[in-house]
Amino acid sequence: MCLSKTAEAQQEPDGEAMLTFSYPSLGQAYLNVVFFDNVPYLPLGEVLSMLYIGNEKTDNGKGLQGFFPNKNEKWLIDPLLGLVTIKGNRETLPADKFYMGATDIYLHPDYFSRIFGLNFLVNFNALSLNLTAEYPLPIDERQKREALRRKLQQSAANKDLSDAPLLHGRDRKLFAPGMLDYNLNYNYGDGSQNLGILLNAGMEFMGGDLQGLYSGTVQEGSLFSSFSGARWRYVLPGGLLPDKNAGMTGISVGQINTTGLNNSVGILGVGITNNPVIPRMKLDVFVIDGYTEPDSEVELLIGGQLVDFLRADDVGYYRFNAPITFGVVRLAIRIYTPQGEVKIEERQLQIPFTFLPKGFVTYNIQGGIAESSLDSLDKELIGHADIAYGITNALTVRAGVDNGAVFGRNITYGVFGLSARILQQYLLNVDVLPDRYYQASASVFYANNTSINAQFTEFVPESEFNLVGQLREANLNAFFPFKTFGRFSGFRITGERQWYESGFRTNYQTDFNTQIGRVVARVNYRARISGLKDTGTGIEPPNLYNAIGQFTASMTYTLKRDPSVPVFVRGMFFRGQYRYDTYNKTPISYNFMLSQTLFKMGRLTMGYEMDAIRKKGQFQLGFLYDFRGLRTSTQFAASRNSYAAQQAITGSLGIDPSGYILPDNRDQVTRSGVAVRLFIDQNENGIFDQGEVMIPAKAVRLDRSANMILGSDGILRITQLQAYWKYQMEVDINALPNPNLAPKVKRFTFVAEPNRYRSIDIPLYQTGIIEGFVLVDHNGKEEGLGGLRLVLEKLNDSEPLQLLRTFTDGGFYVFGLMPGKYRLHADPKQLEFMNVTSEPGILEFEIKALADGDYLENLNFKLRYKKE
Repeated sequence: MCLSKTAEAQQEPDGEAMLTFSYPSLGQAYLNVVFFDNVPYLPLGEVLSMLYIGNEKTDNGKGLQGFFPNKNEKWLIDPLLGLVTIKGNRETLPADKFYMGATDIYLHPDYFSRIFGLNFLVNFNALSLNLTAEYPLPIDERQKREALRRKLQQSAANKDLSDAPLLHGRDRKLFAPGMLDYNLNYNYGDGSQNLGILLNAGMEFMGGDLQGLYSGTVQEGSLFSSFSGARWRYVLPGGLLPDKNAGMTGISVGQINTTGLNNSVGILGVGITNNPVIPRMKLDVFVIDGYTEPDSEVELLIGGQLVDFLRADDVGYYRFNAPITFGVVRLAIRIYTPQGEVKIEERQLQIPFTFLPKGFVTYNIQGGIAESSLDSLDKELIGHADIAYGITNALTVRAGVDNGAVFGRNITYGVFGLSARILQQYLLNVDVLPDRYYQASASVFYANNTSINAQFTEFVPESEFNLVGQLREANLNAFFPFKTFGRFSGFRITGERQWYESGFRTNYQTDFNTQIGRVVARVNYRARISGLKDTGTGIEPPNLYNAIGQFTASMTYTLKRDPSVPVFVRGMFFRGQYRYDTYNKTPISYNFMLSQTLFKMGRLTMGYEMDAIRKKGQFQLGFLYDFRGLRTSTQFAASRNSYAAQQAITGSLGIDPSGYILPDNRDQVTRSGVAVRLFIDQNENGIFDQGEVMIPAKAVRLDRSANMILGSDGILRITQLQAYWKYQMEVDINALPNPNLAPKVKRFTFVAEPNRYRSIDIPLYQTGIIEGFVLVDHNGKEEGLGGLRLVLEKLNDSEPLQLLRTFTDGGFYVFGLMPGKYRLHADPKQLEFMNVTSEPGILEFEIKALADGDYLENLNFKLRYKKE
């Protein structure tokens, strides 16, 4: 094949030059260009390669083609045919706009701008080339990815180190008051009034957590009281190790519930278990592999977070070992091909907590007297026991037994079941309760959020679980997401069929929701069909079918939080709903509501509802406000002939070890808290002593979410921690008011105590200073060596290496060193280049935790030339 006339007519360039090419994501590189009349023609293939813009050769092998700035916009440059395609439009490529070099195509800068949005600027004096881009470039995205990957690698390196030391383990107390949740609810309307009181108290008692609930009602001058949920639990050390299969983890005494399925009953008794208090998080390691284009970059994301990455091998194969946790796990594989194309593959797994890791055995045993009501007990003893075994990570079997008159006339009943995971994402659950009922359920949850759940139950006639004469029951629930007008929408259908000895009942409903602009719309239709057959009594009419249907439509509109919107209505949302009886063909009701945030922490709600059947309207007004220490809710409703008002106050009180009472607007019972005191340890004994200076600062971080409140007394109190959980705390050096302060231990772990606060004291010390010299031995004469690189490394820590340079006289110094052990040595590459040896080769030293800071001097190195 011969060249076209345009290709044959090319002239030789006036000259060529090596320019310094600068771009933020690239840094600096060198680029060879050729000149025609002082216009730089740039190498097409090299520029695209530098910027990671995907391309491939044309069919004749002389040109390049690809898609940019998106996969639908094709471009092509073919000097052999003299053609160029720009945004899908084909043009002639003039001969004076390109130059065919020996290794690349040199192209006029106008085409870089028109095709790729790349605008180059040449500085002839500095021989430099700068670039501004109209579109996001693959190299920019690549730099972001690499930054995330470096952060991931650093995080993984931190985890590979030995765990942060446990400085504050479980500290059992004989008695330690802790938390009180309260709810006061006053109701008034139509001449009647009452006050409801709900108190939930928790504390530590005899090394275990003790809690109970009090409920009271004051009406017409009388107080009606009841107590429930009063129980004491002692958690053994194995209960804090969810990844271990301990022999026994806890003992509970008091008002507890048996751990049956639908057959759970309340008892006053004792229970033991080997289930951990901290839920198991990790179940299995799931292998994800596949094939893609060779040399592609492949990322693994779990829950939208990057957890691993690799490069596909020469045949395009990749493999990840992904940790599978309980709950819903969303996995995504993101592939960046060498051509710049991005491919995403998604999977979704749902792992219920009914599964056990392979080889694990768990059990529960309870015994005591059944509670027939809140204030009365049965006379007979009852018992329950169950056991579960993980055959594989995808199959768990269980069995149990109930014994007692409260369970039925047979006194003793068995329970059997299994949970299976099929093809990773399909779940099957079977529960067999002989002489009571048999139930099977299956579900699947796809990556596009489509979910399907089905359940079938066969009842045993006349059993205690079948008081209404039900024979069997089946239900199906399916959700299908899709997009309308580019917005997320969904369609749900639910159906239920119940069979009785005298007929059947069918319930079904459909639900559609979507978003159009700032309007969220929902349409729901539900219906019931009941069929009763003649049983021969003559009371029921033969083949009587009753149908009930209801249509509901609702719309919600939210105003923008925009400066152009008046501040008093900014963010306000309006909601309207209409209900219609499709069977009787008549409206049921309609209502309207508006809600607006007030004073940042409050919300005002107003609404009106009209009962179309009773021809009765009702006005509603509500105001909710969250103070830091409590929450108040006011509700008022009025119709034509009646009204009602309600005032509720809810909150919680916690007591820390210093006696400080900490109010909160969220429940604290069953949870934990920490009072952190940072101080300068003047006498270096690691204990806060009277007269030592506290440092009031939010200068700690936790590895899990929590609320932090810095008190006026300088103590940092952390609330809403999970009891018995192990937390990792890290001192944030940058948040300390004095940059020269540092802790002896920067990162450590502690156990959150149940139903109470614990104290954590963190002593701070002045950071250390080191200084020394690097000397060179010139035939017995020592001279200081300037410009030598020294490497400073902290042992047993994730801190990055610190590079130092000696001054002209050979001296060096470093300040701000945290307490710990260090290693210092000269750069071996420089030593090799100079042909010298260092004495000593490595200097190890320790910065001690001292109130006035540690100071080390004479950390000297002597360099000697090697003998030839």
